[in-house]
Amino acid sequence: MTSEILFQENTEIDSIQQMITTIHNHIAEYRSNLSRRPNVYRPKIAELQANLAQIYWYDYKDYHSAEKLFLQALENYEKYSGRRIIIQSHKLKIMDFLVNLYNRSNRLELSEQILLRMLEIQKRLAENYWWIYLEDVAITQWRLGNLYVDMRRFNSAERLYSASLDTRSEFDREDIYRYRPATAQCQRSLGKLYEVHLKNYPKAEQCYRKSIEILQELCENEYERCNFIRSLQHSQLLLAHLHSDTSSEQDRPAN
Repeated sequence: MTSEILFQENTEIDSIQQMITTIHNHIAEYRSNLSRRPNVYRPKIAELQANLAQIYWYDYKDYHSAEKLFLQALENYEKYSGRRIIIQSHKLKIMDFLVNLYNRSNRLELSEQILLRMLEIQKRLAENYWWIYLEDVAITQWRLGNLYVDMRRFNSAERLYSASLDTRSEFDREDIYRYRPATAQCQRSLGKLYEVHLKNYPKAEQCYRKSIEILQELCENEYERCNFIRSLQHSQLLLAHLHSDTSSEQDRPAN
């Protein structure tokens, strides 16, 4: 049985190596034609580099090689001067990989740089395609808020969480079951920031109550309740713990 497993593993490794070789051959072929039609072949090269990066990431756990290839792919996409909007989506996907890579290696300043670039692209796209990209703007603002909490830049986190809520207010009533849960989550994030780091308990309570109000509305639909009841309980527990902690502080004797 052990020999069969080893044979299977070796076969899989050989298959992956063949795939890597094939991708490199295609990249070399496209590069040979790059000077003739750059806007045709740069996106093709970038796509293959991104595919190769994911192989190194998922199959080999070689994050250094993955990062190098993602950056090369991003550079090729940024040199593209054509008019295909889809290229922007490909760039954003690669940037998202880089953010995850930088987060896992605790290079938070690099994560911030990439997220800010993502936000700039998404805002620009949302000017013409708000129904596609405005939600992405709100999500990236929320992610930046989370990042700033990790970086202990709490005022910046407050600013980005608030910006995310402002952005969400432009569209979250369009489809409450799709968009409002993330609004409730952002209210929780802002509430925890106020409670744990900024020690502004009235504002923390206000955020938790807004989160509860949103989720209670969603739970009024008996067919949707199962999707939101746990989030509602989470928000209610945060509010209960806030009241418990603030009551304990008030009851504590002064030194």
